[in-house]
Amino acid sequence: MRAHRVRLPKASYYPAMESYDVLVIGGGPAGLAAGLWLGRYRRKTLISDAGEQRNLAALRSHGYLAFDGSSPQELLARADADVARYPTVHRRNDRVIELAAVGNGFVANIGDDEVTAKRVVLTTGVQDVVPEVAGFDELYGRSIFHCSCCDGYESRDMSVVAIGWGEHVAGFALDLLEWGAHVTLITDGQTFDGDADARLALARHDIEIIEDTVDCFAIEDGRMRGVRLVSGREVTAERAFFSIAHRPRTDLAVALGCETDDQGYLRVGPHGETTVEGVYAAGDVTPGEQLVLTAASTGAVAGIACALSLRGETTVAGVPDPGPDPEEELAQ
Repeated sequence: MRAHRVRLPKASYYPAMESYDVLVIGGGPAGLAAGLWLGRYRRKTLISDAGEQRNLAALRSHGYLAFDGSSPQELLARADADVARYPTVHRRNDRVIELAAVGNGFVANIGDDEVTAKRVVLTTGVQDVVPEVAGFDELYGRSIFHCSCCDGYESRDMSVVAIGWGEHVAGFALDLLEWGAHVTLITDGQTFDGDADARLALARHDIEIIEDTVDCFAIEDGRMRGVRLVSGREVTAERAFFSIAHRPRTDLAVALGCETDDQGYLRVGPHGETTVEGVYAAGDVTPGEQLVLTAASTGAVAGIACALSLRGETTVAGVPDPGPDPEEELAQ
């Protein structure tokens, strides 16, 4: 997996060996949304981010209300500036190496430092397995994409190739017909795992299955013009979408004992609560639609729920004590 990194401004100075109300792991849309709402509840929060969001190679991010077509870097920079306005929220551009439950809280190793937190919000996302093909890096995020929903509209009325071989890829290729004038499925030398019904469905819509290995992406004037196969054949295409495998980043969560579903995503409740008390999760590491807008939404929900779980506990110096729990007060 190629890691696309970006440097973002730090929201505030990070003091080592600190204790926090909440540690947010991941600084993408989900993590920043969680951090923003934790800041609004005046909770002392640290957002730690390794800068490996899956869409950083893209020129444009689509479908985010009021920011449709902005670059991922622009969206993150704006979100980061929003979060930076909250004085109780700190940021560190570094990877959480280890995370463990200790007593009633959690201890995390970040770089060479150790921090403690009462709660954790995991927004660690997923890794996409990408085609190891010449020309991929030059075209990824410009003519090659991993999300048909996110970038299908921009590929409307074009010749499109879908790259993959798992049984799910038949649906992925058929979905591209929503926008593409013509779709070809290339398995990159693997045997197509779809059953006879899948083959018939593809054939009904004139989607050819080519079980050949991709030699390279043909590029002309910086644009994709086709896919060249090791057999010598070249498939004309202006866009390519791939769906090989998605690997949720759950190592830290699993080490804590968080449960995952059959596809490896973290099991969460309606407010982002995992199966481990005090640990919340949001964004692509959880089941559901993998969209920037959805990630921000689930991050907000998890951040608010996390903040409310700390009712009655004192926070950073200078901030008034949290208000009472209305349900408990009214029940007396």
